[in-house]
Amino acid sequence: MRYQLIKKNGVNEAKLREKVTFSDLEEFREMIDHMLAERAVENIIDLSEVDFIDSAGLGMLLLARDEISKASSRLILRGPQGQVKRMFVVARFDKMFDIE
Repeated sequence: MRYQLIKKNGVNEAKLREKVTFSDLEEFREMIDHMLAERAVENIIDLSEVDFIDSAGLGMLLLARDEISKASSRLILRGPQGQVKRMFVVARFDKMFDIE
């Protein structure tokens, strides 16, 4: 997983690329910590350039949702495509997340 954090107009956006798997857990936690430190009202995780996510990656998104909601902030998942979008359907993420 590669990512880039952008803060604009009080909104944090993390643009993820490539794959999100169990091996990315530590880096993913660091990304969430950086997002939380900014204390934004809204946080976006852009998945439009992620071509693969495994079940651990789905779990990491649930972790992000829980941590961000504890900080009284909102999490939006943006642009899931292909295999990632199919995993979201199977896991019923549309019921658990705001997805754009």
